[in-house]
Amino acid sequence: MQTARTFSLPLFAALGFATLAPAAYAFQLSPVVAALEPTGPKAEQVYLLTNSSQKPAAIQFDVTTRQQRSDGSETRQAANNHFSVQPSQVVIPAGGTQKVKVKWQGGNVSREQAYRFIAKQVPVKLEQGGDISINVVMTMEGALYVKPGTGNSAPAASKGDDYTPTREEMAATEAAANQTSTTPAMLQVQDIRKQGQYLVISVHNPAQEHIILNATRLQLKAGIKTLNLSGQQLGNLQGQNLLGGATRHFQMPLPAGFDERVQWQGQLAAGR
Repeated sequence: MQTARTFSLPLFAALGFATLAPAAYAFQLSPVVAALEPTGPKAEQVYLLTNSSQKPAAIQFDVTTRQQRSDGSETRQAANNHFSVQPSQVVIPAGGTQKVKVKWQGGNVSREQAYRFIAKQVPVKLEQGGDISINVVMTMEGALYVKPGTGNSAPAASKGDDYTPTREEMAATEAAANQTSTTPAMLQVQDIRKQGQYLVISVHNPAQEHIILNATRLQLKAGIKTLNLSGQQLGNLQGQNLLGGATRHFQMPLPAGFDERVQWQGQLAAGR
């Protein structure tokens, strides 16, 4: 009897860059982060998905909501009813590139909404040996935000079928999507504690937009004692995405001079 096994290989593209498994470079999604507005020309985004492999790939596109848990993992719910995704399914030939147009249809928003744009490969048989066949499913996940409009109430000017965004346009889209009004100083360090040989802190983002924690420093104070941490001293905090309204726990090496017997206060700031 032949046994079929299916494996899912997620390829995350959440912070403006993709983190790829070695076998997964056959697929590239661009842009990997984008932001839409409720109306006007910025209500839609054209994505490019390239299949660099030597075989055709069947792809299904979906959009989900995105909420962060304290460990950085996410809870998601289907959100296709708020978007128009054309096409929703496609077969990309070997070496081919597919354009996908995503348009917001969910009305006005009062604050930034975070979503995932997902390109999921339909299972395909890669190899067969003996009584085992192996199917691999590859998934590209991009960060997609919907932000309050800028006051432009003009109807969306749909881009023609011949329009293909340039590399420069996609790079500009990614950079603009991660430019928010949220600053490190606005974040709240709510808990500071020793856990084994590590320092664990909880950080809450009370703002209405996400923030990418690049070039960030942490100051800890207990009475007259001050510890300043930056770079690798910040452990897994550095470079992370903290969504608006979310609280996340971060772990970093226990700094010299940290005394767990006293109460510490923390403040994040921009700078190295």
